[in-house]
Amino acid sequence: MNSEYSILVIDDEAVVCESFTRILSNKGYKVDSKTEPYEGLELALSNKYDLVFLDLKMDKIDGMDLFNELRKKDPDLPVAIVTGYPSMDTAIESVKLHASDYILKPFTPEEILKSVNQIIPQKDILSTVVKHRLAKQLDWEPSHKPIQFYKIAWVQQGKDGSVRVGGQLPNFISSKINNLLLPEVNDITYPGLPLSGVVLSDKSRIMIPSPLSGKIIEVNHKLAVNPSVIKENSLDESWIVRIEPADIEKDLQDAHIRNVTLLCKSSDEVKGYLPRLADLGCIVNCVDTVNKAVSTLIKEKNKVIFIDAASLSDNGPEYVKIINQEIPEAKVVIIGKPDSELEETFRKNKILYYCVSSLFDKEITDILYSVFTSIQEDEVFESCQISIIPQSIRRVHITNKHGNKVTLLVFGDMLYNNKDIGYILINKFVEKSFPIEVARGINHFHPDDSTGQQIIEKNKEKNDIIITLQAKDSNKLPGQIQKEIEKYTNEDGSDSRIIKLVIQPKIIDDNEHMIFNSMTTKAVAELIFDEMTSRVLSA
Repeated sequence: MNSEYSILVIDDEAVVCESFTRILSNKGYKVDSKTEPYEGLELALSNKYDLVFLDLKMDKIDGMDLFNELRKKDPDLPVAIVTGYPSMDTAIESVKLHASDYILKPFTPEEILKSVNQIIPQKDILSTVVKHRLAKQLDWEPSHKPIQFYKIAWVQQGKDGSVRVGGQLPNFISSKINNLLLPEVNDITYPGLPLSGVVLSDKSRIMIPSPLSGKIIEVNHKLAVNPSVIKENSLDESWIVRIEPADIEKDLQDAHIRNVTLLCKSSDEVKGYLPRLADLGCIVNCVDTVNKAVSTLIKEKNKVIFIDAASLSDNGPEYVKIINQEIPEAKVVIIGKPDSELEETFRKNKILYYCVSSLFDKEITDILYSVFTSIQEDEVFESCQISIIPQSIRRVHITNKHGNKVTLLVFGDMLYNNKDIGYILINKFVEKSFPIEVARGINHFHPDDSTGQQIIEKNKEKNDIIITLQAKDSNKLPGQIQKEIEKYTNEDGSDSRIIKLVIQPKIIDDNEHMIFNSMTTKAVAELIFDEMTSRVLSA
């Protein structure tokens, strides 16, 4: 119940405190508020609040100074920043102090409640088994938020604001793991771009994508010594890196939580299933009747149910029939005994998989992979020969929605032949109705040589943002990007910047053009699009 949670609001405007109290009290939360900053600090330190909303701009003290004092005494307390005067400096400082959210005034009730629901742990979201497993981790303490999955990567958020990221490989990959290509501390990650590479004995590679953007602050070097550990799929042992995230809520919009319903009437069997499902990142809702199962599945997005056939006697097939009728989209997995006479009856219904109980531990990883992961072949982006896209692109210019003039300068032949990165990028601008100019040809120069510098200087006069894009072997994972930002002031005194993007090549085809898989290609195009459409912030 929400009444179990207490929230403190520190804001020197009484009307703001009243707004928070009204919004949150109506949802059952216990709310305290203080208009005197130091009284609020004292209250925060003397009570165990689940969340503090803190205003940044107060007459008697800078809210960031108060935040610093609070962090020194309580590094784990969730704090959401509230401000009517947002700036890059306060946003960066808030991230460094591990703020849980950054809310702009004026706010809506929906924004406040969304923030609360994201920050305060829901007590029914973690099973007892998950809590027990998390408690065993001593050197890094997870938050109460559930594991989230993106492709074959997973994310586990920590109480210190950092996140652990790992990969979960399906067991049907039978080849031995020869090597694991690891990133380095201080590397910057971007959503969808490669984080790590698994090198198999047959020389093939599996790319584990980064689910989010941020800075790598720790690498699990135990995997370099024993890379096969990652195939054990233990969240405690197979994490790859720890990341200081840049915008976790935005980046994880495409991630999902593995909510699983378990229909089982035997408490002993439940105790057997729970540890394995929990160790694979699942949030398990245990039910013992078909009505409870239907009620639970209706609320879940993925609608995945595991049914222990033995504990249901002969009623199992009828229960599956009911679930099929009530929730046709439900993904039903049966856990049955070997050579069961009921197997054929179960299969007359709509089920995803029939798993023999003795093989559950071996097959569960593949089952979860099939249920929750979209397994797609690499897409081939065919040229649609849109008239505005030339064969090779050396420059793209837009005016973004913030009124900033932005030019992308392409060095080398990275945006080639109306396909791949160039194809996706240009079509995104067309889809969003951006006024766009595209210059054909190839810049056979380097952004740091004299000719390249002349090209950049020439474009400085006409742009608020200049982005340079080039391919360069930097001994990184194929598809990884390095980013540098150089700020400058235009003649009119406005703030501008140059963003240098350097991408690690992967494959060079017969015509010496770069080729990436569809996920990396899309992620690179998304990154460039985001950079070109962002606002120029004051230095």
